[in-house]
Amino acid sequence: MIASKLVREELTVKLNENDIQELFPLQEMVLNALKSGKDHCVQAPEGSGKTISIAISVLQKIEEAGEGSPRALIICKNDDEAKNLYEWIEKLGRHLDITVDLAHEKGNMLKQRNDIFDGTEIIVGTPKRMFDLYIQNGYNVSQMKLFIMDDAQSIFIHGFKMQMSRLIESLPKCQKLFFSENFADRRWKEFQEEFVPFCQTIAFDPEKN
Repeated sequence: MIASKLVREELTVKLNENDIQELFPLQEMVLNALKSGKDHCVQAPEGSGKTISIAISVLQKIEEAGEGSPRALIICKNDDEAKNLYEWIEKLGRHLDITVDLAHEKGNMLKQRNDIFDGTEIIVGTPKRMFDLYIQNGYNVSQMKLFIMDDAQSIFIHGFKMQMSRLIESLPKCQKLFFSENFADRRWKEFQEEFVPFCQTIAFDPEKN
């Protein structure tokens, strides 16, 4: 049974119902970063629990339904990663009065846009689809509270620096979390220096933590 001040009671119940009985070290580190309200770069290897950490964090931050405008954007490197994370958030967020929508390239963009217009708190999507929807006024960013990029370096290596730069510069003041196995790529470093120069770093090592 999870007993942590880092997780609100309603979410704790849903975690326990899904056989998540304790927080792993990375999850605690990310939740502490979330609680601080500051931007963070989370460096962690594959298999360390990033997906669950992101799912728990966004549901901790977005506590209740809003007025229709999304309050969290999560960018994943490809369709499969976006779908997997979407399914986790939807499963853990069921009955929490939180709506999550998936915006990926295998789906119909008009339907995705209409679903988002119907009202959502969280959008999970791929870089291209999220940018295409944004420039077509597919969603409003004015109420944004949390921006997350998973596998950030991979997103920049695959050529989406311009799209992510235009998207992030349009956001209101909100917390930003970036996850990656590594943050060494030149394009990422240029992006960080321009848009999140004070981003704090969490370097997670499974053998030490």
